[in-house]
Amino acid sequence: MDEGTLYPGSRRKKATLQYKKGRLSISDVLATIKADHDNVKSLFGKYKAASGSEKTTLAMTLITEMKAHSAAEDASIYADYSKFGLSAASNKQDHAEINKMIADASAACSNEAVVTKAVTTFIAHSDEEESQQWPAIKAKLSSSESATLASQFMNAKKSVA
Repeated sequence: MDEGTLYPGSRRKKATLQYKKGRLSISDVLATIKADHDNVKSLFGKYKAASGSEKTTLAMTLITEMKAHSAAEDASIYADYSKFGLSAASNKQDHAEINKMIADASAACSNEAVVTKAVTTFIAHSDEEESQQWPAIKAKLSSSESATLASQFMNAKKSVA
């Protein structure tokens, strides 16, 4: 399999190798989450260009990645958003809506409109997090808290897979 092709189950192994090789600092929660956001965006680009069984496989991978990402954020960084002066309520509501769309997409992974709606909603949510919420988090997050949250995020993500 080439470096640019991801299939169900393969991303986690590849991500683990990248962390071990030092390509991504697992001690920075925002960098870890950003890498996840970017992975979904990249997969979506491949999904849009694909056809047939490859498109269905990429749809299933997107569904798996978004579901695991949502659960991992809920279990890690959103658990105590108030210490950053933020409320996680809106994010958790967004996640509930996205999870409903993911469930719909999972039941109809060959329906491009349903999958696209779930992914574009996820991407809009992730872009909002990065631009509107992360500056406040960066201002108050210590490196040790970031490392702890990154570990919690990765462990929660693995437990969903």
